Amino acid sequence: MGSFMNNTCTKFWGLVVYLLVSVPVSGQPATADSPSLGEAFNAGAPEVEPVVVGRDKWNEKPADQTIESPTPAKEDNEQSNNSRIGELDPLETEQIKPETSILPIEPPKNVPATRIVRNFEGTLVFKPRKLGFAYDFPYQLENSKGKRLAFIDVDQLKAVDPQQFIDSQINVMGKLEAVEEGSDERVIRARVIRPSN
Repeated sequence: MGSFMNNTCTKFWGLVVYLLVSVPVSGQPATADSPSLGEAFNAGAPEVEPVVVGRDKWNEKPADQTIESPTPAKEDNEQSNNSRIGELDPLETEQIKPETSILPIEPPKNVPATRIVRNFEGTLVFKPRKLGFAYDFPYQLENSKGKRLAFIDVDQLKAVDPQQFIDSQINVMGKLEAVEEGSDERVIRARVIRPSN
């Protein structure tokens, strides 16, 4: 056991001595022969001097120049005597009036989103005729008070018979569109009809 401890102490002190000797040697600053960081990055690039317009060399001082004031016109002499800044002609502030429009201007109407496929809930009602005239869409979706929300177009339904859901609460997924252009009546182009939970 004593030889093991003696071996361990020898190795430890040997490592400490090695570190004390090697760290200062490897941490020495670089010699003067190696290029500096700036020289290393600009090794192959030619030096470019900045260009200043109106001077031969960028570090020359500008020549003393006096700015000559333009000779005032006869009309401006009166204003210069008053030491006031003259106002601009009103030509720059005049605006062209637009022509009157003949078209009637109407406020925008809230049009329902017709391009979105979404869910509608209500009671499915089958009414094929009204006063002897056949409806284009015999199926209707009504709210709880019996008011028609929209007609239902079942032409795109597959493998589902809407007759099995008559007079029951349903969930219809489809697009909402106007029956005709300019009409207030709406139709749901049904894709899926299922019982409401």
